[in-house]
Amino acid sequence: MPEEARVVRLIFAWFGLERLSLREVCRRLQDAGLRVRSGQPRWWASTLHGMIENPAYTGTAMYGRIHAIEPQPRLRPIRHHPLRSARPTTRVPVPRPEWVLVPVPALVDPATAEAARMQLEENRRRKREQCRGPGWLLHGLVVCRGCGYAYYGKSTPGLAERHRPSPFGYGAYR
Repeated sequence: MPEEARVVRLIFAWFGLERLSLREVCRRLQDAGLRVRSGQPRWWASTLHGMIENPAYTGTAMYGRIHAIEPQPRLRPIRHHPLRSARPTTRVPVPRPEWVLVPVPALVDPATAEAARMQLEENRRRKREQCRGPGWLLHGLVVCRGCGYAYYGKSTPGLAERHRPSPFGYGAYR
């Protein structure tokens, strides 16, 4: 598909060579009226991220990365869900040495693809972690005796000022 190949080359060039953010690339694609392969007008940064990490665009497809197995029983019930999954199989990753490499026509120049991957790596290094305060020591480890659901941590600063000395509390998934 020559038109789709052109869009892929644009994505790699904008991100790797022009060093635009993934969201800016999404905006440019939407402004240009280019649609996602499914026909949707909206592009997602996670989709572009997956494209940049996919080696098939540089000439090597991977076969056998995922294996389907029978689903394992859940450790705890999920609220309003059955104990077992409704799906007949679960997808699990296969170790890299067991993958089969399949040569395919390259859509992107190797230098452009490498620049895009280096940009992803730089973004990972520079990513600012969101500081949301302390984590929850017992999150998911304590279970309600009545319903069997796990407790979760919940910040309640408004209630804390009026009723409790601590700004944090625990609640059960119900």
